[in-house]
Amino acid sequence: MSLRGVIRKPDRTALGSVAEVQLQLSRVFPGVRFVYLAEEPLGAIEARKHMSLTLRLWLTLFGVDGRYPCCNGSWERAENLGGGAIEFYFETSGPVRYVSATGYGRTGGFDALYEELEKSTGWKINYGFFA
Repeated sequence: MSLRGVIRKPDRTALGSVAEVQLQLSRVFPGVRFVYLAEEPLGAIEARKHMSLTLRLWLTLFGVDGRYPCCNGSWERAENLGGGAIEFYFETSGPVRYVSATGYGRTGGFDALYEELEKSTGWKINYGFFA
């Protein structure tokens, strides 16, 4: 099971540069690992060629972001602290306007981390279709 939200400033202005966003996320989510992707991986392109039209349409309408260049971050909480993981995604072609955050597994307790992020940066996570 997963829970997806979008981290933004309340006034929807830019969060900052890629380096600033990575720094702030690293402070609240220690050990987060970031990977820069300049373009879509070849394997993803090949996989899409074998998908049915219905599945491609479904992913277009309901899938998560996938523009390039981008940065993906992954963070895992230790099992003795409750487990769970969060995947971060943001575009890197200019100032970062938002960060998609998808929690997996046991997401209880993640709210406290997002509250800490909000207190230190003013960034707020919103859940739902229109987040």
